[in-house]
Amino acid sequence: MSVSADRPGTRSPGRSVTLPRAPGAPFPGVVAHHEGPSRRHGHAPAFHEATVVRGEPASHYFRASGISAHAEENGGLCTFWMGPKLGLYQITNEPLVGDDVLAPSTDANRALFGDFMGSLPHDHPDRPGKRAVVERSLGSARFVERLEPAIRRHTADHLVRAAGRTLPLDDFTLALTAHVDSLVPGVLDLTQRPLPAYLESAEYGRVVRGFFDLASDVISNDNPGAMREFDVIVPFVRDLLTENFDALADAPESNLVRRHFALWGLPFSRRSVADLDGARVKELGTVIVATYDTTALSLLWAIGYLEANPPVKDAVVAEARRGGGTAAGPGCPHAEPPPHSGATPSVIDLAVLEAVRLGGSNPSALWRRTTEPFTLRHRGVRVTVPPGTMMWLDRRQANRDPAVFPEPLRFAPANVRAIVRSDRETLSSLLSRGRYEINSFSMVNADRNPRKCPGRLFSVRMQSVILAELYGRYAVTTRGTDLRLKHHASMPRPARPGTITIRPEPGPPRDAAPPREPHR
Repeated sequence: MSVSADRPGTRSPGRSVTLPRAPGAPFPGVVAHHEGPSRRHGHAPAFHEATVVRGEPASHYFRASGISAHAEENGGLCTFWMGPKLGLYQITNEPLVGDDVLAPSTDANRALFGDFMGSLPHDHPDRPGKRAVVERSLGSARFVERLEPAIRRHTADHLVRAAGRTLPLDDFTLALTAHVDSLVPGVLDLTQRPLPAYLESAEYGRVVRGFFDLASDVISNDNPGAMREFDVIVPFVRDLLTENFDALADAPESNLVRRHFALWGLPFSRRSVADLDGARVKELGTVIVATYDTTALSLLWAIGYLEANPPVKDAVVAEARRGGGTAAGPGCPHAEPPPHSGATPSVIDLAVLEAVRLGGSNPSALWRRTTEPFTLRHRGVRVTVPPGTMMWLDRRQANRDPAVFPEPLRFAPANVRAIVRSDRETLSSLLSRGRYEINSFSMVNADRNPRKCPGRLFSVRMQSVILAELYGRYAVTTRGTDLRLKHHASMPRPARPGTITIRPEPGPPRDAAPPREPHR
């Protein structure tokens, strides 16, 4: 086999070199290859047994099988066979390929998410407009800043009702996030029947709570059988739109549901709601669930890590008691919000990003399929990757890259500070499409990241505001939390979320000394 050798960073044709061929290796001498336990089927049977039958996270399989170690020893890449399909595995957060040669990871994607933007191919004419519907609101720093007083107010209302009770931590973060997202004006506006009512219902609760777990089982574990419960999302969305119709009809222009109807060229009417086809209903369902579900999971990790790391918690508490991290200080519900998203990230912002790095809200490993050949450059050599290749990103490993993060296995704001490029760095710039250091908002790290989550800024800032309100006003205690990854959950959930109890601090929030740097 002949390949071309380049100097890194060049596009010259290079020279033809002959490299030794390893059994089954598609790019011998260029990219490491792991044969797998089955000479005929590669890793397919073992992967299915580990991830589907035993319920292990996909990242665990790659580590246990030796694929991850091969990648670590060979510049972050390793190939393997998943039955007849070639897999290219990556443990670094660097773009390898353009989105234009990638298809959705499974042919079932449209059946899962309908006409959602992530289900559409790169060149679909509707994709930019669908993305803009979300990004113009939840991706806008100015829009998110205007929401912060309302986020804080609705958070405070919910926390008052939760105070003094011992609650499962995962239920606490889900109910809190769904409550706030339902009521903040201009996002979902589900004020007649807020989302927590559906989360608690016998009819819809399981699927609405586990929507992305089910979808991720199909995608990350290559398990189409997980689709059997998915269609419940359709009657859920129809009921939600009908039961909140008057509130949605009066919602601000930025409302995500109303913007979708406008994009489709449909009036928002009861007839239009009744006549929506299944693909559009699933698209709305995906947007609605994504708004609260992924934020709730990230918030669960953030509280879990803070409670397990007292020095970082102390820094967050100190900042929250000074009134930092919120749109306005405690006790000032109508104050004008400072431009947090365009300012230096706060200690609380850094803690949220660090929890996103270590825990996140996307499966531990994801893949997408190539639709045409592309040129891969690795260690100064070029090879042609064929169509049909599974491009696997082990995000759990990549987000712990010791070449990027000084303390990759520890929860420490210093890890996020290490990727700050200048004193002009902002939360918005850290989350921009051109940043690859933390992959918790993309399927894979494609060139220019055109599919990076359009609502990531809203999610991170919402968590910061919630944490500022929580730690600024309450003494927080958690018990029984196990921050290892849960089995039989394709989304990255803690093995045991444990419980949380919050109790009001006596008297008004006190001034505090500047937060001290957490111990190394």
